[in-house]
Amino acid sequence: MRENLIAKNIVILLTEITVIFLMAFNILPREASLFLIGLLIFYFIFSPLEDSLWVFIASIPLFVALPIKEGFDTLASWRILSIVLFLILFFRHGISISLIKNNLGKWRLKEKFEHYKMEYLGLVFISIAFISLLVAQDIWIGLKKIIFLINAILIYIIIRDLVFRNKEILNKIINAVKVAIGITLGAGFIQLITVFFINLNQFWYLWDGHIINVFYGQALSNLLAYSNTWFSYYSYQLPTLRMFSIFPDSHSFAMFCILSLPFFWILIFFREKGNKIKAVLFYSLLISCFLGIIFSGSRGAWISALCSLLMILFFIFKLYNGYKKQIQLILGSFIIFAILFPIAAAILFLPQYIQLGQEATMGFSFFERTRSMFDFMETSVKSRLDIWQRTFDSIIIHPLLGVGIGNYPLVLNEDLSASKKGSSAHSLYLDFAAEIGIFGLLTLLAMFWYMVKDAWQVFIKANKSFLQVWIGFFIVALIWILGYSLFDVVILNDKVLLFFLVNLGILYGTKSSISFC
Repeated sequence: MRENLIAKNIVILLTEITVIFLMAFNILPREASLFLIGLLIFYFIFSPLEDSLWVFIASIPLFVALPIKEGFDTLASWRILSIVLFLILFFRHGISISLIKNNLGKWRLKEKFEHYKMEYLGLVFISIAFISLLVAQDIWIGLKKIIFLINAILIYIIIRDLVFRNKEILNKIINAVKVAIGITLGAGFIQLITVFFINLNQFWYLWDGHIINVFYGQALSNLLAYSNTWFSYYSYQLPTLRMFSIFPDSHSFAMFCILSLPFFWILIFFREKGNKIKAVLFYSLLISCFLGIIFSGSRGAWISALCSLLMILFFIFKLYNGYKKQIQLILGSFIIFAILFPIAAAILFLPQYIQLGQEATMGFSFFERTRSMFDFMETSVKSRLDIWQRTFDSIIIHPLLGVGIGNYPLVLNEDLSASKKGSSAHSLYLDFAAEIGIFGLLTLLAMFWYMVKDAWQVFIKANKSFLQVWIGFFIVALIWILGYSLFDVVILNDKVLLFFLVNLGILYGTKSSISFC
């Protein structure tokens, strides 16, 4: 029976991939995505919840935009599916409240806050966002952003509740995550291979005209047709690809790869001793993930790696004796990350070397991009510093409620339609401070602080179990992405946000299980 369900999950996933492939090459119209979401809803309703959740998580890279009507074809399929999953959980099982009641059914207020503080802080954050609509120039844009956040949070609630009820479901969730990671990295390396056979103009036309419109709608496809972050440009070299996989930009792909690292570290840490084939395979997968971060060309991802490294070095003397293998694996991984830079540069510039012969300088331009992180006169860096300065000025002028959630373009004196073009503060923290004010920023910082603190507490209490090792690795990735968020807002990309919330659901579901064992 169990094998039949697994086979059905795989069939559903392969059906998704097939339909998307056929839509991308215009063999099927984009309206086929409506058939796809209908199939998924039908499957979710009539399958065990844990199997539906497996399909949802594994499908994170595959969620497409629904062409509901002309001019409104950007609604992502996951937004409907997450609601369906939540309603299935509610009507089949209810939302567990056993964490906040004692045996007599009386509320335990202290424990209620202790174990649900993330939910309470999230509620405060959303409330502040709603209040900020009072000063928003465009209330509808702000309301859409709030609905988007609530929509995504549903997957966190589902996973936390299911993991608390049954820890055995963790294996299924983690396996689904590995499938999602495999699809994402696979698509990224297909891109890399593609540019060896066609020039970048052809690649631009192919990806924008056939892939982006399927995943994100025609409006974004039209935008990316003339403005995107898919290539790195140099003064004396041809442009090079910045790997971005199924995402609309390379920064989102880099953050997805960072969040994927704990699952590769787990594979390596628990590999069978003496099995050289698996060791080579698992290390190859880890290297492919690091290459994805490097190939993304995201300087924010590179420099924020130092945050994680410094954190490890800070705790190394305290933890080394008890967690020697974990620390050695992580430090070794960062060494591999550094070694991979010249290798990645050679691979990226190989197509140019073949075309230009001795005129190509191979990877030196790649290191020019690395050096530019500290060049305050470089165009991109200078522009970002100017945006930060204007954002600070806006925060000083509108400290309490900001300019209204979703209304950030006003800070830069841009039309509000620029929000669809990716207008942001290039810093998650400054972005929210400018949109919903200082109290919103403090609430967000409190949430991140408790994430790290709670992860640390679970790490200490888990007593060298599989979960403890994963959470230890997750803390490293969490510090990395929080550092990365100083320089970008890509955690708000829908696929990245869903993936992050899946990780968070595992963490807090585990925390609840340990607390009430």
